[in-house]
Amino acid sequence: MKDLISSVFSHELKNSLSSIRFGIEIFNKYEMSSQEKKKFVSDLLNTIDNTMKILDEYMNFIKFQFTKKLKYEEIDIYDLLTEIKKELTPFAQEKSVNIYIPKINIKITSNKFWLKRAIYNIFYNAIKYNKRGGSVNVKVEKELFGIYVSIADTGIGINKKSLSSIFKVFHQIDETKKGVGIGLALAKSIIDSFGGQINVKSNEDIGTEFILYIPKKPKEITIKKIAFGLVPASVALFLAVSYFPIYSQSYIKNTQGRYVIYTFEDGSVLKYTQGSDYEIKAHKNLYNTNYTLFSSLKEGDMSLKAIKNKASIFVNDREFNNLGTDFEIIKDKEIKVAVFDGKVKSDSLKINKGEGSIILDTNKIKVIKLLNAPKNVVIDKDGYLTFSKIATAKKYKIIISHNSNFNNIEDTFFTVKNKIKLSFRTDSLYFIKIFAYDQYGLPSLPAVKKYVNLSHYYKAMKLLHNDKNEAILELQSSVSTIKNHSSLPYYQLSKILYQKEEYNSSLKLVQKALEIDKNKKYYYLLLKNYEKLHKYKEIEKTIDEMLNKYPNDIYLLFYKAKILFNQAKYKETSKVLFKVLQTNPNLKEANGLMALTLKKLKKYEDAKYYERLAK
Repeated sequence: MKDLISSVFSHELKNSLSSIRFGIEIFNKYEMSSQEKKKFVSDLLNTIDNTMKILDEYMNFIKFQFTKKLKYEEIDIYDLLTEIKKELTPFAQEKSVNIYIPKINIKITSNKFWLKRAIYNIFYNAIKYNKRGGSVNVKVEKELFGIYVSIADTGIGINKKSLSSIFKVFHQIDETKKGVGIGLALAKSIIDSFGGQINVKSNEDIGTEFILYIPKKPKEITIKKIAFGLVPASVALFLAVSYFPIYSQSYIKNTQGRYVIYTFEDGSVLKYTQGSDYEIKAHKNLYNTNYTLFSSLKEGDMSLKAIKNKASIFVNDREFNNLGTDFEIIKDKEIKVAVFDGKVKSDSLKINKGEGSIILDTNKIKVIKLLNAPKNVVIDKDGYLTFSKIATAKKYKIIISHNSNFNNIEDTFFTVKNKIKLSFRTDSLYFIKIFAYDQYGLPSLPAVKKYVNLSHYYKAMKLLHNDKNEAILELQSSVSTIKNHSSLPYYQLSKILYQKEEYNSSLKLVQKALEIDKNKKYYYLLLKNYEKLHKYKEIEKTIDEMLNKYPNDIYLLFYKAKILFNQAKYKETSKVLFKVLQTNPNLKEANGLMALTLKKLKKYEDAKYYERLAK
């Protein structure tokens, strides 16, 4: 690895020294005016300075400092291209090659030293393999998440056989030209490591065009990662897919009420109001360890919840970055941002939890503390939501969802009241989120309330004495949607079906009720169903389980005695019944069973006593 990186720096130094050499030769060959000499010497000194920088970088590598992350800075692309042009002007003049760079105003964030190395090497080759009197034409186009830089020459071109190998280390485009063949391999490794791409088009004797895609913000990398790009292709591919998010993330898209909701496989949730104008890009690496999410909002409202991974939201020319954040953006005439968790960064702007920001078209920024979440939130059994009114709030937004992530929304609406009748379609667990909106149109921190709706169940309870069949329908509706959120509908329907002598159906429902809540009265109903279905082993098992919790429960002890009697264990039966009758001597059923048990034990005189008590 060290030898390989040494080769990289050696190559860069040779390129820079070649430019200096050509400059001195031209200075020596041609007559120049004093103004031309001044400019020429200035360009040569600039090239020498950059050569010294390359030496400094190499010395840092020798000191093992290249395991650190690269430093990034804002780079003006036009200034960078012009700087490279100046350094290569002596070389270009020697070849009589003209370089054309359009005036552009585009800035990106990157590591200048290594980005310059990549572009410099492509420029160098564009001059080296050009025809005398040819040209190098540059175009730059802005894209949502980066820029495209096209460097096209009028040179000898590359044949199809060589085209597939030009990015390999030590490959030469033209073997008659001197060089070590590391320039294009290094350029590709750098751009790939930054999360970009290089493509090439070429026609023999016509020219070659290199197209570089450079992201606005590169990945955090070290020189080691760049150097690894210069190893054999199979290893480079392995490193790329294990580190860079180049595969699309899968997602679920739902349209619910006034929202379009995207739930991505990394757990991030994006929500847009219907009619919003937006774009989304979501990627991952091969091993699902690195995820990215990008979205642009051109118009409308959106919210993002990204717990684990980085996400970027673009609005106009402004990028909002987050990690572990829950925030909302509203884009109309202004950009409004409200942060509910974590923090959001956008250039020098930082918005923390509980803060909002209003960004005008003039890019004037106002940071505002969000209103506190509504307090004293209560939802009663009839579905009335109440909360304390906030004096400065202009309105409230209510969101009703089936889950805590609010990516399964049933309803959303605005209100000016602090007491509202909520409408629920089914008996189920719901999550209600309440926002208060201030004078600027920014939402407060949210209040979240969990609520189990049982409107069908309560309706059934009212119908129970007047219309049992209608009550059964309401309970069946409740049971079909309530899942594990309440045992009440299961128990009540089981109880009715027991009375209707539908024991199998009743048994299943009470078993489900017990899965949710180990209620004592549910066990009693379970035992009754087992008894009607002659499931004596199940009765014994259930009673033993219950007696561990309730060792002195008379009802359970009596059931235990009945099981022992059916098994002809008369001595054990009499002992259990004695405990029952000690607590309640007037229990007729227990006295009757005791009389039968004593007869089985041939204690007839004692049996007569209990027979009298049983009457």
